[in-house]
This record gives sequence, C-alpha cells and structure tokens, in this order.
Amino acid sequence: MGNECSTLNLYDSVRFCDGTTVMPGIRRKAYFIQQDNIAKYPELPKLSDEAVKMGELGCYKGDFTLVADAKFKVIDLDDSASNVICESQGEKPSKSFLNKATFKHPGKGEEATGFARLANASNLLFIYQERDGSFRVIGNEMFSTNVKPTQESGAKETDASGTTLNVEVTDYAPAPFYKGVIPTDDGDIDASTGKPVAQE
Repeated sequence: MGNECSTLNLYDSVRFCDGTTVMPGIRRKAYFIQQDNIAKYPELPKLSDEAVKMGELGCYKGDFTLVADAKFKVIDLDDSASNVICESQGEKPSKSFLNKATFKHPGKGEEATGFARLANASNLLFIYQERDGSFRVIGNEMFSTNVKPTQESGAKETDASGTTLNVEVTDYAPAPFYKGVIPTDDGDIDASTGKPVAQE
C-alpha cells in the first residue's frame, strides 16, 4: 500500500538565475495595527489543499477584515538599521518559525515615546515591504506578538539614537507574503502592486 501523505507531491525545484540581483533590506515604513481591531485574518493554504503549489504555501489568501473605523497606522523606519529574521524552532513534529523584526524609528520624541509605551504591552501585527516591493507580515491570530521597544539617546555626535522595536512572534511560516488590501488612514493600499486602490 502506497504512502497517501498529502505533502509528498508538494515539493518543486527552487531555482536561481545567475546574474540576478537580490537587494537586501526593507523599505522605509511599516504598517501596524492592534490585533483586537482585526475581525478576520487571511489564511495560509493547508498542506492538504488540492492543487496548492509550493510557492503558495508562504502566501496569505484573502484580506484582513478590520472592525468598524479601524485602520492600519504607519511607522517610519530607518531602512539602513531595520531587519527581519525568520528561524526554525522546536522539535518534530511540533516545529514552527520564530519571526523576528528589528524596526528602527529615527525619532525618540513624544510621539515615539508614547507609541513605545503602548506597544510594550500590546499585541500588534506589522506589515512591512521588502526592497522588491513584496509585502510580508509579522503577527498572526494564533500567537501573541511580543514587542520590546528600546530608546537610546546616544552620547557622541556620531552615535545612533532613536526608538527600536524588537518584535517576535511564533508562526507556521517565515513572515508570510501578503497580496491583499491594507486599509490605512491615507487610503487603501493594494499589497499586490504597492499602489493605492482605485476609488470607484
């Protein structure tokens, strides 16, 4: 009797074209929202889904549905000091990913300080954009997100200063890709293109 495991046929080749440039880093802003304001989350495909392809396993399907009047807010980032790392954790068959982001905000004034106070005890979800334009998510409905803000004044004229958010969350996939809509105070963003959603 053959093995009927649904994951047997999911693997495909992972190729890379020589001469292709992969630009590291993330862009200069991230979107965030308190997760109590999310009414419905997009979903990752199940490994048992028929016709699912390997490249779709790390991509959310659907949109974030928010409660009435809720919007994603924006935090401006120092793109030269912000970074995301996704690493495997745990033991089989309970392995998962620990998704970690370092979001560096250049300011340390009153707004940044107030945000740090709130974020320190909040369950937030972040959407950030990679250099190639792709949007990815830190946070999910299964596990609480831990945000650890730090501020530094710097001592010398050339020292770093500002507010840093160290974000950690367990997930089933490395920072899933998101191609849905991001509702913001400045209008909806189509994450599949990075452009504003056309108003009808």
